[in-house]
Amino acid sequence: MAATQLQHYVPRFLLRRFGSGKKNRLHVFDKHTDATFVSTAAKLAAKNNFYNFEFMGAPMTVESILSHVESKASEHIARIVKNRRLNINDPDERGELAAFFSIQMVRTPAVQATHGDIFNRMEIWLRANGAHQDFFAPHPAVGEGDNAERAMMARNICNAPSDYGPALINKDWLLLQTDSKHPYLIGDHPLTMHNMVEREGRGNLGVGVEGIELYFPLSPNLALAIWCPSNREMLTNSLQSIDRLVETSNKERDWVKAKSDVLAILEALQTGEPLRSNPENVEFFNSLQISTAERFVFSSNDDFSIIKDMIRTNPELRHGRRMHEATGKF
Repeated sequence: MAATQLQHYVPRFLLRRFGSGKKNRLHVFDKHTDATFVSTAAKLAAKNNFYNFEFMGAPMTVESILSHVESKASEHIARIVKNRRLNINDPDERGELAAFFSIQMVRTPAVQATHGDIFNRMEIWLRANGAHQDFFAPHPAVGEGDNAERAMMARNICNAPSDYGPALINKDWLLLQTDSKHPYLIGDHPLTMHNMVEREGRGNLGVGVEGIELYFPLSPNLALAIWCPSNREMLTNSLQSIDRLVETSNKERDWVKAKSDVLAILEALQTGEPLRSNPENVEFFNSLQISTAERFVFSSNDDFSIIKDMIRTNPELRHGRRMHEATGKF
């Protein structure tokens, strides 16, 4: 390994799609400071030696694993962007992209910050409740501090395709499309999650949870949605209800439009053709990128008004999401 390596946690091939000019220059918003600037894809979403660590004193890295997975994903995403279509029945595309997305879930500073926050609060609570000092002793193979964090991330990266890949493969994949006036943003933790199904006293943001929706930007104009199959079932069942409302409601035109929207989603799920997002859909997509990003949000233009407005109304959005312990102990 080189003494110092600049290693990307959002791949360069992806960031370049949001840049312009020969050097792929992107507009950047820093949530921590409100600063905005322009830089190249090669210099963004990267840290020195981010994937390097020592195990029992020996230097280790997962950089080669990431390069292999990214190479496969880059080919598929390039084809999707060029053809503006998913290959719904191509197992290679689905499987290799699922491996890439699985790893992207666990490889960013946002993940490190989230884990560090909950572990620190847990340690404070355990110490206050009499946990013995030996309980907190670092593992001798990796020690503590930054090296231990990078070693844990490396383990998670290696395990991610088998841990999360099958769940992603078995979901419904939907290509989303917008116009140049309402581009998609990309944050420093670009695989985002949303779920409209509430689970009382439990979290609902997991790849295997009913109703989960995952979103990933591919370019300023194309994005991928990965949905729980229950969403398709709900949409299919709603068609019958809409037909009844068309017959009985005095707002027939509204319900006819609703039916047309549902049919468009189901067709896109079936064919792999892109579903056009209206401005409200794009704003929702971008709000997920903003709220999940730990620090930086990248854009093809310099309009960051939505980020400023979201932070002004909710200062907690200056950093990424944090876990909450259900009983309130920590």
